[in-house]
Amino acid sequence: MNFRREALEGLKAPEELDAPIRLVRTRAWALLIALALLLGATAAWSAGGTLPRKVEVPGILTHPLGVSRVQSPQTGLVSNLFVDSATLVPKGTPVLSVVDAQGATQIVRAPFAGRVIGLLVSSGQYISVGTTFMTVERTDANDDRLLATLFVSPRSAGMLRPGTQVDVSVQSAPSQAFGLLRGRITAIDQFPYTAQQVADFLGGDQQAAARLLSAGGAVRVTVDLETDPRTLSGYRWTNKSGPPFRIDSQTPVTGFARLPGERPLDWLLPG
Repeated sequence: MNFRREALEGLKAPEELDAPIRLVRTRAWALLIALALLLGATAAWSAGGTLPRKVEVPGILTHPLGVSRVQSPQTGLVSNLFVDSATLVPKGTPVLSVVDAQGATQIVRAPFAGRVIGLLVSSGQYISVGTTFMTVERTDANDDRLLATLFVSPRSAGMLRPGTQVDVSVQSAPSQAFGLLRGRITAIDQFPYTAQQVADFLGGDQQAAARLLSAGGAVRVTVDLETDPRTLSGYRWTNKSGPPFRIDSQTPVTGFARLPGERPLDWLLPG
């Protein structure tokens, strides 16, 4: 009887040895199925899913008509300056006087309303007709307001649309402390600006123009700032309160515009 019992136990042993093999095979199949499902989900997301994108571009706070150069209509010696930098001047305001060759004093008046950005002459200086003696940020547009002007690359500009939300970092109000200005695109110029056109918009400031064009942008994009009467600045910010002071025009900014999402599959396909 003992012999028969040992023989029967020996016959069962091969089946017990097969048990770990069956377990390993089951786990392998489960792993393969999970991997296949993961690859399928990844492929579906690559084809139909999108990744959010933003474009970062330099700009400046300004008014719709930008900065204009004011040229002298008279030749002579500057005898008086009646304005200073940052002075708000209505159209027709006396800005300087010139003594001509006959000794007569001629009053030169502001040809348009605006804020004096820079005075390029001083009392006692001789100037000729056509000499630029002052730059003025114009405020005489019918829809005058403070806005952000960005210069975007033609490629990125082609993906933007009026109404696109833009967050604006203001140099005088660090975003780490005060957040970002909220705005929306209201206009996208059809043709790129030349470097000289950008400088002209800034009143001839070549250095500021070079900064705005440093990222390869040349298409002018107008961003209207969202207002909020509850903030001291008068504008809406990402952190609700914003800075405890007003923001000025001619302040450098950086705009962060949202672009249409990109499919991951497009990275693998030739353009």
